[in-house]
Amino acid sequence: MNKQNDILLKADNIYFSYDDDHSHSLNGLSLEIGRKKKIALMGANGSGKSTFFRCCTGILRPQSGKLLLNGTEISYTKKGLLDLRSKVGIVFQDPDDQLFSASVYQEISFGVLNLGASEEEARKEVEMVMDQLEITPFSDKPTHALSGGQKKQVSIADILVMHPELILLDEPAAALDPKHVTIVNGIVDRMTAQGITVVMATHDVNYAYEWADEVILLHEGSVLIHGTPAEVFSNKTALKQTNLEPPAVLEIFESLCKKQILKTSLPLPKNIAELEAYIADVHLNTQYEGKKALSDNRKKAILVVSFGTTHHETRKVTIDAIEEDMQKAFPDHALYRAWTSNMIIKKIKERDGISIHTVKEAMEQMKQDGITEVFVQPTHVINGIENDRMKEDALSFREDFHSISFGEPLLTSEQDSFDVIRAVVQEFSDLKKEEALVLMGHGTTHFANAIYAALDYTFKDLGYKNIFLGTVEAYPSMETLMKMVKEYAPKKVILSPFMIVAGDHAKNDMAGDDPKSWYRQFQAAGFETKTVLKGLGEYEGIRNILVEHLRRIAEHH
Repeated sequence: MNKQNDILLKADNIYFSYDDDHSHSLNGLSLEIGRKKKIALMGANGSGKSTFFRCCTGILRPQSGKLLLNGTEISYTKKGLLDLRSKVGIVFQDPDDQLFSASVYQEISFGVLNLGASEEEARKEVEMVMDQLEITPFSDKPTHALSGGQKKQVSIADILVMHPELILLDEPAAALDPKHVTIVNGIVDRMTAQGITVVMATHDVNYAYEWADEVILLHEGSVLIHGTPAEVFSNKTALKQTNLEPPAVLEIFESLCKKQILKTSLPLPKNIAELEAYIADVHLNTQYEGKKALSDNRKKAILVVSFGTTHHETRKVTIDAIEEDMQKAFPDHALYRAWTSNMIIKKIKERDGISIHTVKEAMEQMKQDGITEVFVQPTHVINGIENDRMKEDALSFREDFHSISFGEPLLTSEQDSFDVIRAVVQEFSDLKKEEALVLMGHGTTHFANAIYAALDYTFKDLGYKNIFLGTVEAYPSMETLMKMVKEYAPKKVILSPFMIVAGDHAKNDMAGDDPKSWYRQFQAAGFETKTVLKGLGEYEGIRNILVEHLRRIAEHH
């Protein structure tokens, strides 16, 4: 624990009840807040967070116990409270509980004038803070005419102008649109950079995990656990008691460790970017030497492996288009096709009389054609079950070729994530802020499914707050997506498949008339809903990524 002179605020066995002695909002609360710390105060609704904040600012007075600021017990005299509020400021969850002056300028100047500053001193301080918080353009505006995000900025300026040692933020991002959440988070970062201690009450475990130095979990009016974010969010028992989920990055990291993809000895990643860096450092074998000696008669071939589709029209603009781009990039290589879905292969054979090779059949054909070196490039989205089976089937012919090399699926490296996001954003360049783009991926029980959640987070992290990615058969589920989209509250929802082809899942599970389709569910939730039946293979940017993956193995061969 901190040395005594490093403690800014101390609560010692505080009790507070709104009604009687049998129901306490604060129930023997004891904790210490260190100087210049970023502290997330968390817990279920009713755990005592807001009550504690009000006690810290003198709005409420504990019935028993002590609050000490800088080692001195807080006095609830008029002078004592004035001194307290010059050092400790609170920003309420609802700015309307805080703002009362006629104009923004008057609102911000009230507190500093009340502390005894002259008009000139107050003007300089207010103008400086308004400039820092980018609210100067509406300094003369009535506070009641501001948007929710602007009111939050002004309520923070109210406190900052008094140069407090401690700022208490009660759910600062509550009811804000994504733009103002980013603005408020930036303001918080600037406050902590100035050495102000910030205690933030929040339910956002992902933000708290990345942002805070310490996390305090309250339960029924007392401290359940107080420690580093890693210590607190790794304690699943404590999280369950406080109705909190672990941060997504820790859940994905734990899953990858269980699958022995990552090592448990690695430091816990603080954010998705760190986790993606770990994954990018996993070196997978991509080239396998066979036993066939290399003669002067070298013959190279590309085997393009896809899941397949029964829909001819979408195949032409996706799988066919990808293969054509690869053939253009490597005109001297023979190109072969294989699909991994035996069910689709069988259906096309029975319905249309068209034969499509499995991976093993394609390898056998290349063997008969005298191919010596094979570059296998999948069009799969992730390194999932289909990709594993494809490699296994291809490598069963290892002795029949000089070498077999494998390109990576679409989403493999950290750079792939950025490139895919760029391709999606370019494809939907006319997407408006009041619209939400919801992408439907397939999903799998394979550990590689974690990339979907990671990519959804990365969209948001790069500023595309209105793009959501979920899956039909795994996580993030439709239930998760619906909750996130409702929080964003768009005027319109646009649905599009996050699959190479816009096949059965896209036409039925996403855009179908069944009440359980995503289209019908979003309509039933009250959203204007539109579907775009366009597979990823139709995006030029996506095809370019797959061609680049093929080029990479060819260059390293």
